[in-house]
Amino acid sequence: MACVVVAAATVETACAQDGDPPETPADTQGEGQDQAPPANPIGVPDDSAVVEATAPRQRPYRVGGIVVPLFDYNSIDGAALGLGVVLYDRLRTLDDGYRNRVSAWTFWTTSGNYSSNYIEYEHLATNYLFARVAYRSWKDMIYVGSGGDDVSVRVPEERAKGNVVQGPTAMVTYNIKIPRTPLYVWVQGFLRYRHTAANAGSLLASRDPYGLGNNVYFDTSFGVFLQEVDRWPEPRKGVRFEASARFGGSAGERSFQPLAGVNTELMGWWPVAGKWLTIGSRAVFDKTWGNRPWWEQEWLGGVLRDELGDEQVLTGYQRSRTRGDGVLAEMIEVRPFLGRTRDPFFDIGFYLSGVAEIAWLFEGDDPGPPMPTVGVGATLLWQGAITLRPFIHWGWLSDVPGGPRTPSSTINIAVQGPL
Repeated sequence: MACVVVAAATVETACAQDGDPPETPADTQGEGQDQAPPANPIGVPDDSAVVEATAPRQRPYRVGGIVVPLFDYNSIDGAALGLGVVLYDRLRTLDDGYRNRVSAWTFWTTSGNYSSNYIEYEHLATNYLFARVAYRSWKDMIYVGSGGDDVSVRVPEERAKGNVVQGPTAMVTYNIKIPRTPLYVWVQGFLRYRHTAANAGSLLASRDPYGLGNNVYFDTSFGVFLQEVDRWPEPRKGVRFEASARFGGSAGERSFQPLAGVNTELMGWWPVAGKWLTIGSRAVFDKTWGNRPWWEQEWLGGVLRDELGDEQVLTGYQRSRTRGDGVLAEMIEVRPFLGRTRDPFFDIGFYLSGVAEIAWLFEGDDPGPPMPTVGVGATLLWQGAITLRPFIHWGWLSDVPGGPRTPSSTINIAVQGPL
């Protein structure tokens, strides 16, 4: 989907508890300048939970946010309007990042064929909490099959579109820091209900994959997580790693079906010209075993449950068509830094982004053909805490199975970086 930011508004204030000491020059010294990041990039220094407990009484917080009206048009769903709101807080002595962040987005097509609504909450401290609830309704959804052999082939619209998918999703992830180490252990609960129906004569109707009708999917994940970066979001130096296993299943009109899966991701960032140029890389492997609902195949495991083809993996192939039983992918990003306004109100960092990715999308245990993506984009980092990234990426599709593949573009706006 191509989304255009047409306006933005912000709010900023300082919050302090009753009885806090007045702000002194020492409290604001260096504000608006590059500063040394906290030792623990999740949000507070590693050396004590006492800092987290006492800091609110010693320092006022900066509260900021953005309101983003959105507009979209594509040939399948038509015109659409949306609104996003993001609010955060952090200590005023910090130049980047956030302690608490709430994000809410709603997006509706004027035809009524599609809507996406979610609200999520993050708390970054010694321990990390992430929660999301969402509702999505698609009355003209594309289905082109599953796995790289299917997704890399163009399918006529009359065979692909017209399918119904709608229902809510809920997820809670909690990361617990292991004392005196940079490691976290985490647990996650994930639940999704979907009502789906195939358009008569469509590929979905003829394939009749598992998950048509009314179904509930759920799983519980356990894993380890490491994040040692100089700042978040848009790090310039550091490493992020996670590995997990999930166990669950689905229940619906075709009885209960168990499922198990694994997920691992490794990301790294290197400054090659100070703050002006950063190179990043990400490797990801995600795989499930068991009978998985077709509408669940578009999501990865892991802490954030990224959506295939939307913001990160396989973005050149569109989220409306990209699904499978697993993915193996490697991406490289080159990110130049253009500057930062440092205005108390319009505090915006400007970046460019160029990416190249090679990936394989599984159907069962078959990885299918290689699926490359290349693309460019721009990133706006609002007040050091909120990412807005419009981009155009290209994947390669063929008109017939096994035929020559030619570029096909995807335009979108994301709220996180490509890695």
